[in-house]
Amino acid sequence: MIRRHLPFVLLIAAACGKGPEAEAPARALPAGTVEYTPAQMAQAKLGFDTVRIASTTIPIALPGTLDTPDPETAHVGSIVSGRIDQVMVLPGDRVRAGQPLVKIHSHELATARRDLESAEAASAAAKAALDRSTRLLAAGAVAREEVEQRNAVYRAAEGERQRAAELVSHLRPDGDEVVIVAPRAGVVFTVDAKLGEAVLEGASLVELGDDAALWVTAWVPEASLGLVSTAKQVRVTLAAFPGDTLPGRVVRTGGRLDAARRAVDIRVALERRPAGLRPGMFALVHIAGGQRVERAILPAEAVQRVGDGVEVYVVDAPNRFRRFPVTDAVLLGDGRVAVLGLKPGMVVVGRGAYFVRSSLDAEAPE
Repeated sequence: MIRRHLPFVLLIAAACGKGPEAEAPARALPAGTVEYTPAQMAQAKLGFDTVRIASTTIPIALPGTLDTPDPETAHVGSIVSGRIDQVMVLPGDRVRAGQPLVKIHSHELATARRDLESAEAASAAAKAALDRSTRLLAAGAVAREEVEQRNAVYRAAEGERQRAAELVSHLRPDGDEVVIVAPRAGVVFTVDAKLGEAVLEGASLVELGDDAALWVTAWVPEASLGLVSTAKQVRVTLAAFPGDTLPGRVVRTGGRLDAARRAVDIRVALERRPAGLRPGMFALVHIAGGQRVERAILPAEAVQRVGDGVEVYVVDAPNRFRRFPVTDAVLLGDGRVAVLGLKPGMVVVGRGAYFVRSSLDAEAPE
């Protein structure tokens, strides 16, 4: 629980009327402390909060990454062995279905073409023999069994011709090169193909997907599986968008526990997508329903992340403020933050904490 600290506001107002001597504090301040003049206090417009310890439920925070949905992602591999002659896309390119991505010089194309030529010749010969037998049957010169045999031979030869033709078509030849095309429209995420590189059949060349639909993939520890179910509402924070919390919904849970992680994967669909999202971004999925603990609860603006740590700014005097490290900072569902390390009755800067942080950062030795 938070209560605005009105007495300090009154003390600050009193300090503003002390005269010129308050404009320039003469004494040296301890490290990590800043003292403001009345003019600076008026500019900062600080607000203060008295620390109270309260019982709260700490949500679990699961690290995850932003990805395209599995059904919307295509891993394009080589369909032949050969040498890469041309790479036609770069990461970030938008492609349409059927657009050429990579060209590969492969002996398999020459072999497929020879097989097609042989199959075409065999089919033509079988068709000619069938036509001749059909004419002779009409003249009564051969038995019907011979015509049926010729027909069976022709059907088999024609089947081989069609198979050989489909193989050549599948390779999408462009001169002497095999063309690998995009199986769907989307954005190119990665390009593994390198010009001049020898590849085997099945080698990864390009990954692409639909960046219009993104979800977060995270892993839920075995001990917390009871907190997660399909359609459960969660909150998502992204390192690329500090201070912004996105609503999300669990759309899929894994069917099997990963033995190495002792966790199950989940997929979270974002219900709001700010501009600039990219696959691969780091995310945290916050799920309510964790253990109940005693913590100091502060407004989010009072808690500042500095480097690898988190700190607040304790009020030592009406116009003097000191860095105070805290630990285990957790964002709660109502936008407040639970922290460890503060005692009841301490007064910290709430509104304007970033102003104090900027002042301390500016005075810190490089």
